[in-house]
Parts: sequence; C-alpha cells; structure tokens
Amino acid sequence: MWSAVLPLSPAFAIPPPDGADLKRCEISAFDKFASTRAKFSMEAAGGGMAEATVDVRDCDFTGAVLDTKVLSGVLMSGARCEGCSIRGTEAARADMRDSDMRRAQFEDSNLFGTLFGGADLRGATFDNAIMSNASFGKGLGGEWARLEGAHFEGALLSSSDVERLCENPSLDSDVRKYELGCRKGKQ
Repeated sequence: MWSAVLPLSPAFAIPPPDGADLKRCEISAFDKFASTRAKFSMEAAGGGMAEATVDVRDCDFTGAVLDTKVLSGVLMSGARCEGCSIRGTEAARADMRDSDMRRAQFEDSNLFGTLFGGADLRGATFDNAIMSNASFGKGLGGEWARLEGAHFEGALLSSSDVERLCENPSLDSDVRKYELGCRKGKQ
C-alpha cells in the first residue's frame, strides 16, 4: 500500500502512468469511482483500492473546469492545470506534487491532506478551502512549492499547518502577515 500523506517508501513505489490508456487524460477520468473516492479518500490514496485509482500524472488539463469533480486520492503529480477552476471540489489526499497549478482556483474545496510539494501555485486562490494537513513543501525534485501571489483568505488551517506553510520561502510577505499570521521566526 502507498500513501499520499507520507513520503513514499521504495517498497511501495507507484508504477509509471499507463501510456496505453488513451482515456487516462480525459476529464471523464475523474468520474471513475468518484463517490467511493469521496467517502474513502484515505483508502484510495493509500493504494488500498487499486480499482479506484485515478492516475492523471503528466496530463494536460490547462484551463479545465473541474468544479464539483472528485479529485480525492487522485494522482496528479506533474499534471498541467494552469488556470483550472477547481471550486467546491472534494480533493482530499490528492497528490499534486510538482504539478503546474498556476492561477488555479481552489475556493471552497476540501484539500485535506493534499500534497502540493514542488507544485507551481503562483496566483492560485485557496479562499475558504479546508486545508488541514495539506503540504506545500518540497516536491520529488527537491524544489519548494511556488506560492508567489497565492491567497489563503478564510482557509481552514490548524496552527501547525500554518507553521509548516510559513516555512515556504516563496510566500508573499503580506500573505504571511495578514492572511496566515506567520510568526516572526517563520517570516
């Protein structure tokens, strides 16, 4: 079983995307076992439900409207989703590491435990999103998530979530101070 919350161990590595699956990069791929993934995101993200795995790694969804789609447990690392609308979406425990999410709109979405390490999130909005245990650290290539111009107004984050988020050096100073309330040592 692999995990979308903890770093993957070599013993549980995810196989490469199935290049033979021609429908893998269609928006309809998000509909696969959607209600099951929404209710059991931990199992889906942990590899415990292989039949419900949605693997859209390295796919191009630039400008797509994914509002109300279920992205919970979805493998999206390396995907291109610049300018996507992902509002009101269940995306708990999704793996979006190293993806291009510039100017994506995540307002009112459930992003619990979602991995954003190394993702390009410049200009993204997370207003009123549930973001407990989401991570914005370094991705698979060791690069920090890019958060210049990103906004978190009204996002639900615990104090420990805020502390981890404030470690990211790319946060704008006004966002650090006024939206997240980062402590002096983390600014």
